[in-house]
Amino acid sequence: MVWSTIIATFLAGVVESIETLSVVLATGLTRGWRSAWTGVVGGLLTLSLVISGVGSLFHAVIPIRFLDMVVGLFLLLFGLRWLVKAILRYGGRIALRDEMNVFNTTIRQLQMDGESQRKWDSLGFSMVFGSTVLEGAEVVFTVISFGSVGKMMPDAILGSLAGISLVLILGVLLRRPLVRAPENGMKFTVGIMLSALGTLWTGDGIGIRWILGNISYLALLTVYLLVSVGIIASLRGATWNKRAIGM
Repeated sequence: MVWSTIIATFLAGVVESIETLSVVLATGLTRGWRSAWTGVVGGLLTLSLVISGVGSLFHAVIPIRFLDMVVGLFLLLFGLRWLVKAILRYGGRIALRDEMNVFNTTIRQLQMDGESQRKWDSLGFSMVFGSTVLEGAEVVFTVISFGSVGKMMPDAILGSLAGISLVLILGVLLRRPLVRAPENGMKFTVGIMLSALGTLWTGDGIGIRWILGNISYLALLTVYLLVSVGIIASLRGATWNKRAIGM
């Protein structure tokens, strides 16, 4: 479970950081890097405090079996949310990428303010800080969920920070949004992992005895994958049929 925790939280950190990167780059290139990096650090510190506080509270007040169910439901809800969005993207129902739109929109908003880059840039800081906290909220729930069961909080935090750091470093070095990164593929993968693990832990919490034990996780992964692929194929088929008849 340690490696599944690290991989899931790493991918979650990468996925949620890609959009934040667009805001960081727009702020840094338009207003200066001091406010951009200060906003990132402030946001990460805020999220770290939330993880530490809520994670400790979970262990202190929630019985372990009930904790399995609560964490499982969190994982299942977040996993299905990410999975549904990835499926709709692959199925052609919503846009596959929007990083450049976020980047350009942020630049326009920042350029409307005439504050000098030499002063403390409260606007740039607030935009980066807000984006870091907002996009990081889902990472926080993922980290808390994985870390609260089995005392794997350090592993969960390590995985998420590694993912966030990788995206920020690549973005700053390249000085442009990571439009070629397989963001939807990673969201699809994490969505399946969270949904399968959430189903497993929720079942444990309500007393289901899985015949294959923890190996049932692999079976659940397979089920979610096959169902998701089937839905994507169905959505694409419906889209092609509409195009064929000129709708």
